[in-house]
Amino acid sequence: MVRIPVASSCDGYYNDNDVIGSRVDSKSRRRFAAGELARVERIGVKRGRVDVFLDLAEGVLEEFQDGPFTLYDPRVCKVQLKVPIPDRSDAGAVEKRLAELFELHDSIRAAEASPAWNGRRREPFPEGYEATLAAHESWKAARTNAAVQERMDDAIEEAARIADRVRTDPDSAQGFAAGLEKARDLSFGDCPSLLTRTFSPSSGGGGKSSDWKRGYEDGQRLGFDLELLRRLRDCFVPVPPPPE
Repeated sequence: MVRIPVASSCDGYYNDNDVIGSRVDSKSRRRFAAGELARVERIGVKRGRVDVFLDLAEGVLEEFQDGPFTLYDPRVCKVQLKVPIPDRSDAGAVEKRLAELFELHDSIRAAEASPAWNGRRREPFPEGYEATLAAHESWKAARTNAAVQERMDDAIEEAARIADRVRTDPDSAQGFAAGLEKARDLSFGDCPSLLTRTFSPSSGGGGKSSDWKRGYEDGQRLGFDLELLRRLRDCFVPVPPPPE
């Protein structure tokens, strides 16, 4: 148990707490009263200082917004307590200083029985939160599917424009076929990246006619759009039924 107030941003990192007498100086945004239950993860000894790394026994709920939903993320809170120790201090002096900062117990149950415990528990989830999570999952899936459909519609429109301007002269046709072949080498990534993936065709080689180069670029664009459409079909997700 920590005898002095501490601070943590509860961001998964051990946040600095510089011990000054019976208080700490810290830029971390969450403050915890003296009597906080904690487990000592490790102790580091440096010249003129002892660092005590603490995992607080009780975390916090971090509130955040996703669209119209207020959600809560359980966070673990960690503290790096930096304890100044005079140079040439012996082990007894170090233990005495640490005893001023910590009350040791063999178990959580024993620590909770101490009068020094501040009694803090992590705040509970709001009533009906499971229904909120279910509604959020349904909303998120519907948004994903709408984004996939919108991206597919854009690709279909672009493919139709390319098809309308395809020319049948030999140079254009040969360039177009070469562009389609070139598009087979494209990489696409996962579904989230497909929704934002952009494409710029490479230019044709030197010595080719302008018709060949135009067909080459259009072939790449069409090849990209067709493969994008094929992959996007697998990106639709099932929409959970709304909570009752």
